[in-house]
Amino acid sequence: GTTGNTPYDEAWLQRLIMSHPHLLPIGQVEPSFTDLVPVCVELPTAAGFLDNLLVTPSGDIALVECKLWRNPQARREVIAQIIDYAKELSTWDYETLEEAIRRTKPYDGPSGPGPKNLYEYVAKLGNIDEASFIDAVSRNLRRGQFLLLIVGDGIREGLESMTEYLQQFAGLRFTLALVEL
Repeated sequence: GTTGNTPYDEAWLQRLIMSHPHLLPIGQVEPSFTDLVPVCVELPTAAGFLDNLLVTPSGDIALVECKLWRNPQARREVIAQIIDYAKELSTWDYETLEEAIRRTKPYDGPSGPGPKNLYEYVAKLGNIDEASFIDAVSRNLRRGQFLLLIVGDGIREGLESMTEYLQQFAGLRFTLALVEL
């Protein structure tokens, strides 16, 4: 996070995404991810703490890194960081993901702390088959198939040119988007 007297910091962005995931322009980036359900903030991984984890009822996984661009190490490091999270999660199975979610601080959003069981987050959206959901999440973890979102308060031009750097990670099947909020 960022310290100081500024009203907006990375924790504020994390909370905004948890409370209002519809603010993310998912339909323009990856339409199959439109029903994103916020799961947790500060997910502990060997690569550090992922800012936001969201999933869809069909088992798609979105990793979000929040970055305020006045932060000088933002550009190259934020891309490397989110790819590190993706590489780390691609070594996990469903149980490892659930265990990490259980270790997060409960997010006390508008409706109080959320459930600690991943399936319970999406089950409240309707009739979702638990076995199919677990299979899909497991498959996406194994394939490294994620939507990676870098969310900030202004995308700097230098960052867009860095997306060519990403071609070397062909083993993971992620989609990366830079989102300005």
